[in-house]
Amino acid sequence: MARMSRREMNELAEDREKCAARCDRNAQSGREAAADPSNSATTRAQAAAAARFAEGHAQEYREEAEALRDGRIPGEDW
Repeated sequence: MARMSRREMNELAEDREKCAARCDRNAQSGREAAADPSNSATTRAQAAAAARFAEGHAQEYREEAEALRDGRIPGEDW
C-alpha cells in the first residue's frame, strides 16, 4: 500500500479536528444533562459517563491530527 501524501495527511488531520470538535460538543451536552436536576440520578450518571468518553475521544482525535501534521501515521510508531 502506498504511503499517504502530505496533502492527504493534512486533509485527514483537518477531518480529525472536526471529529474532535464534534466530540467536544457531545461532551458539553453530556455535562449539561449530568448537571440538570430535572433528570433522574441514573440519567445524570449516564450523561456524566458519556461526557467523559466524549472528552477522551476528542483528545484521541487531536493526538491523531497532531501526528498526521508531523508526518506520522497514528499508531505506526508503536
